Amino acid sequence: MYQVQASDAALLKEFRDIPAQQRSLELNRLLNRLRMESVFGKHMIVATLPGKEWAIGKTGQKRGVPMQMGSARYTSLKDAQWALLRIRWEVHSGQPWPVELG
Repeated sequence: MYQVQASDAALLKEFRDIPAQQRSLELNRLLNRLRMESVFGKHMIVATLPGKEWAIGKTGQKRGVPMQMGSARYTSLKDAQWALLRIRWEVHSGQPWPVELG
């Protein structure tokens, strides 16, 4: 299985700036790795007001445990996706989020 590396941070800007249909193979490989994790304890986007507002939630550690919702709310799905990418990057890479990406 592909292991996330510190050098992959260079691909993160591409996620924000390039439409999904035009993403590089390297970025798609990184995204696939960041998305591969157990359903238990997984961060995901939740529509709090369908089509208008999103939040980041984290599933429970076992079946039947309620999802924990983050307090931040996003008015665009793209902003929620960017926030989720940041969380998953830090979890899977063990590296801090690159300062230049804000």
